[in-house]
Amino acid sequence: MNSFFERLTVWNKNMNDVPRKLLIIASVTLLCYIAVQLFPYCWPFVLAFVFSSLMEPVARLLRRFFGKIKAARTMATLICMAVLFGLITALFLTTADRLVREIFNFARALPDMLTFLVNSITAWLRAIYEDYAELLPAGFLEQVTGLLTSMVSSIVSWVTNLSGRLASFTISTAVSLPTIILSVLFTIMGTFYLSYDRERIAAFFHRTFPKSVVRDFGLIKSGVFTAIFGQIRAQIFISFVLMLIIIAGLTILGKPYALLLGLLIGIADVLPVIGAGLFLNTWAIGALVLGDYSTAIGLFIIYLCTITTRQIIEPRIVGKQLGLYPLVTMMSMFAGFQILGAIGLIAGPLVANICRVTLDADAGLLGPSTSSKTPLSIWWHNTQEKLRSGKAKKKKG
Repeated sequence: MNSFFERLTVWNKNMNDVPRKLLIIASVTLLCYIAVQLFPYCWPFVLAFVFSSLMEPVARLLRRFFGKIKAARTMATLICMAVLFGLITALFLTTADRLVREIFNFARALPDMLTFLVNSITAWLRAIYEDYAELLPAGFLEQVTGLLTSMVSSIVSWVTNLSGRLASFTISTAVSLPTIILSVLFTIMGTFYLSYDRERIAAFFHRTFPKSVVRDFGLIKSGVFTAIFGQIRAQIFISFVLMLIIIAGLTILGKPYALLLGLLIGIADVLPVIGAGLFLNTWAIGALVLGDYSTAIGLFIIYLCTITTRQIIEPRIVGKQLGLYPLVTMMSMFAGFQILGAIGLIAGPLVANICRVTLDADAGLLGPSTSSKTPLSIWWHNTQEKLRSGKAKKKKG
């Protein structure tokens, strides 16, 4: 058996360590697949872990503020939960109310908008056809008009069925309401215990598992988890800021459905390679062709604002770029789309990025220094250092 492993090691070395790297990639991909399969069964506790992690810096500060009060930990946890879940609830209800209104209004207005768009494009094509009729094949205008009419009919048919789909979604949501309520309760209670007993849970893992396992997990966390999820957190924050800029810009331009369109373009900005510019510039060019110069100029200004904002805030939030090579990104997007559908456009590059960072960590190229530091974490670190130095001076005095 030893000779087999020795031959395997020599073969791997002769292959420039490629087989072992492929094994790592396969293992990471399998773990990602298992995590996706398990997520529907444990998502309340995943959310609870995320919420407790968001609360932790403020909770520590409040526990230190309350000092030696007996219920300091409980008070700090409950205050943080009340603020966090209150903000989430208020934001969700406000956004959902306006978003639903805009979706229904957009669904009603979409047939007229498409009809106007088709008529404008048809008139533009007819003018071109009259100038270049001798160069274009016979029946070209009729074929293009028929294609546009067919596309509009399909879209209108889909929009007509939208109300039925929304009703079906509402009924299914009402049927699963007890499960949703139970999941929300588990999320809230899980957030409380993960925040209240954070040190106790960490101590349990340190007591239960061997030191080597805890050390290796710490390296994985500081290398892979911090790099990948720090990048995801930074990208979500950047996209959220850009989404607010787009919504504000469309509102200033007086465009209807500013919230709906801003959300859709902001979500598209999360997708690698695509970005918000594809939609804003396409819309601006279309408005320019149709003679709506004010809209075209406004959309170009919004796009310039998004680009400028990204260039300003991205270097301050993302310490080290962990993006993939564009060709690899497009390949992973296509593979993810073929396997998982629309969600694969995001999942494919994410899994590929996780594999890349894992290989970097395995090669010793990644460490805690690559983690993206937020202003809050920097402030908290500086505060802790000042408190430690103050205590040290008191002890010497």
